Amino acid sequence: MIHVKLRDLRVSVVNLALFVCVLGLLGGCAGVPPVPAGVKARPENAISTIRHGNDDDEGGGWLFDRLLGRQPSVPQQTAPRQTAPSGVVAASATEPVDLPPVASSPAVSPAAGKSDDDSPFELSDLGPENIYKNLKKAAGYGPNEEVARTLLKEGEALFAKKNYAEAAGKFKSAAGRWPDSALEEDAMFLLAESRFFSDQYAKAQDSYDNLLKKYDNSRHLDTVCKRLFAIGRYWEQLHEKDSHWPITPNLIDKTQPLFDTFGNAMKAYQSVRLKDPTGPLADDSIMATANAYFRKGRYEDAAFYYDILRRDYPKSEHQPQAHVLGLQSKLRAYQGKLYDGTPLDEADEIAEQTSTQFRGELTSEQARVAQTRDRIHELRAERDWAVAEYYDNKLCFAAARYYYQSIIKEFPLTQCAARARARLEQIRGEPDVPPNRFKWLTDLFPSEE
Repeated sequence: MIHVKLRDLRVSVVNLALFVCVLGLLGGCAGVPPVPAGVKARPENAISTIRHGNDDDEGGGWLFDRLLGRQPSVPQQTAPRQTAPSGVVAASATEPVDLPPVASSPAVSPAAGKSDDDSPFELSDLGPENIYKNLKKAAGYGPNEEVARTLLKEGEALFAKKNYAEAAGKFKSAAGRWPDSALEEDAMFLLAESRFFSDQYAKAQDSYDNLLKKYDNSRHLDTVCKRLFAIGRYWEQLHEKDSHWPITPNLIDKTQPLFDTFGNAMKAYQSVRLKDPTGPLADDSIMATANAYFRKGRYEDAAFYYDILRRDYPKSEHQPQAHVLGLQSKLRAYQGKLYDGTPLDEADEIAEQTSTQFRGELTSEQARVAQTRDRIHELRAERDWAVAEYYDNKLCFAAARYYYQSIIKEFPLTQCAARARARLEQIRGEPDVPPNRFKWLTDLFPSEE
């Protein structure tokens, strides 16, 4: 009898899978090809780096200026970018940030300290991910800290020379050679930076998201949030300059996403808000999201994000604008007296808060808020008038009087209140309930009253 060990069985199965996949996958593991001759590094360009709370930069001001009818401020540029359409500011910062040194004792890789030969065979070993790992290990591309550090240093040298395309390949390989470590975290960050500074913003956004997905408390969090916010603003400006259907593919410009430029902008803002909810750009990202929806006429979505800003960020510098624009969003989301009146009630509450809390900050907007509140009262009175008129037409004068009197009491300065007073005079002598024209029939079914 031939006794087959479990380890030998696992090796046989894995080798069979490797034999099928090796020809197709070894080509992708062989390394990153060098940059073709003649390709030059991207020329140095500059845009204003995002700084939270500075009125001179464009970190949140250009949206507000347009929404409030003011002339938008134009960020200063030392050199125009050739890849961005006219009137659209590119997302890249002036210079890369200084990278902190890699931790001297990175976290131990899961592959270390455990022998594969001693581990029992499991069905998960046949999964595509494990097969790929075994294939890399068999081909000599498994976890190796020394090789990973060498690749990282080579990438940093290329990055310093602004050879971002080749540096990205080095960083990607370095991250794969020593996973689950501080070295991998830095390599993933520099990979995203390389794509960012080579104007591959769609790939850079994915790389930043992948970094925050695996290392949600990354030491590069502040820089990543700044980059994502800049990319989101770039997508938004690009969509405004050349809007198209979300399903329209982009097959030419690598600086733009393949689909849905506006949706990618909202995704970038959302990443900033969710990954760093107490950071300096969290309220900016919420305000930018709300303003973007407001400009597209999606007032319910805009009102939702204005509410988040008003409720969760009471110390934000955007509070006055969030109140004013939130009020307008609620009012425009209202569909009429035959539909839900909740937006009107919420708008009235916001208008009252705005008038009392920001009395000295709104200046020219104060009169507009007062006019808006008068308009809200008129619309709410019209809702009660519609109900009163319904009972009036049914000759249920008791119910009609109740709603007419309610209009006069709650909205005394509206036009509906004046009409309600006149109508109350006309129905003064009318009975509370309509006459029973089928008394002979209803008497057959006596009711308890």
